[in-house]
Amino acid sequence: MDSQLIISKESKASLKSTWKIYKSQWKTFLALTGFAFLAAAIYFLIDFLLSLLGVAPLFSVDNYSYGAGMLAASWLARFPIYVVYLLVSSLLTMLYMVIPSLYFSRNEIVKWSTPYGVLTKNLGRYILAGLLFTVALTLGFAFCIIPGIVISFITPVYVNKITCSKMTIIESFKSSFQSVFSSKDKFSFLGLQLLAFIIGGVVGVCTCIGGIVTLPMVAIYVQHLAYNKGILN
Repeated sequence: MDSQLIISKESKASLKSTWKIYKSQWKTFLALTGFAFLAAAIYFLIDFLLSLLGVAPLFSVDNYSYGAGMLAASWLARFPIYVVYLLVSSLLTMLYMVIPSLYFSRNEIVKWSTPYGVLTKNLGRYILAGLLFTVALTLGFAFCIIPGIVISFITPVYVNKITCSKMTIIESFKSSFQSVFSSKDKFSFLGLQLLAFIIGGVVGVCTCIGGIVTLPMVAIYVQHLAYNKGILN
């Protein structure tokens, strides 16, 4: 039955095909969104409890209410918690791209528990890959905005290669650049990818709840588009 719902990566990437793929795995994406909200709720609950204990906010700008000692204690108490939350939320966000990567590479419906099995099995690989990408992206935006923008465009391809290939992290990063920017269809891929993210972002911001659907759909569409353009194979 599931095989009848599979849309091959060779088929044309469109709104219709993206919607069909999303519908076949909406529970998987909804579970992921639920975990993301749960992680945020736990973080803010801990932050609130620390506030009740008199610990200053991590990014407080009210220097008149808190002394230097209290602010230093706040950093010591809150910063590790913030780093853990940032790591967890980043990994969960990345799974929005991992799910369609698994769908197209395995040619099967991705069950709700599958992405977390892949994540825990390759946790070190994903953390190091994310660290490399974050450093490259930060340096790109710090020294000149354009390199940062260029690096951000390889995100879907990079996540796919980290998930579906046996290349090292460095090789995956280099290969993602080569795959995207040596393609004869690079401009149409980059343009359509940008348009998809803009539309998804606008719908998500304007409707709030709509982002629960548009974010997965954008992730699916961009991955499918990369296969259509021969950037992924």
